Amino acid sequence: MNYPGPFPDAPGRPLSYWLDSDMARMAPETTASALRDMAWTFGQWRGFAAAMAGLGTAVLGGGVLAVAMMPAVPGLWISLLVAGAAMLAGALIVRSTKLPHIAQAAPPQTSRAPGKTSSGVGLAVLIFVAVGGPMALALSSWLSQGPGPAVSFVVVALLFLLGTASVFVAPAYCIQHARRDFRSYIEKTPALRQELEAMSLDWQNPSGTRNFGPL
Repeated sequence: MNYPGPFPDAPGRPLSYWLDSDMARMAPETTASALRDMAWTFGQWRGFAAAMAGLGTAVLGGGVLAVAMMPAVPGLWISLLVAGAAMLAGALIVRSTKLPHIAQAAPPQTSRAPGKTSSGVGLAVLIFVAVGGPMALALSSWLSQGPGPAVSFVVVALLFLLGTASVFVAPAYCIQHARRDFRSYIEKTPALRQELEAMSLDWQNPSGTRNFGPL
């Protein structure tokens, strides 16, 4: 049975009732619930962590490349290495502090990430062409300077592609699949599941139109 309007009020249901995939399919996409809000926040933070991890890896790789190519310019490669390491540390902090406590976490302050992976890919391709094209022209002389610079050119292109995909594609993917991945995360995180079980049974509908679930 599909519900064309707001999902019927159903307080005091156990978490398993709301996590049932058939229950989620019965509710229209526009149905608001506490679990769907948590899933959206989960997708936002997970996407943010993925973007920081990917971009941090790209920047860290750029620092290693700078050490190899320009060891006499320590200011450049030290800055890249520190920035990359800081981004990776930030991704680990988000995953270890926000995701396990997602039931109480607030969403990121701002987010302009697209909601579909295809949109993220489109933006990544646009930026890669618009920014990477002129950058490739500026560095094209490396291709004629021997194997070392030519390999460096390819590495720079791959690192730029990784950074661009991390910023646009990874968050979009996490947001698009937030409900599915949140359900899986609940199953793998006993402490979070226990917290949500208690919240589900004690849930008080704050607006009269929003249940604890479905997810």
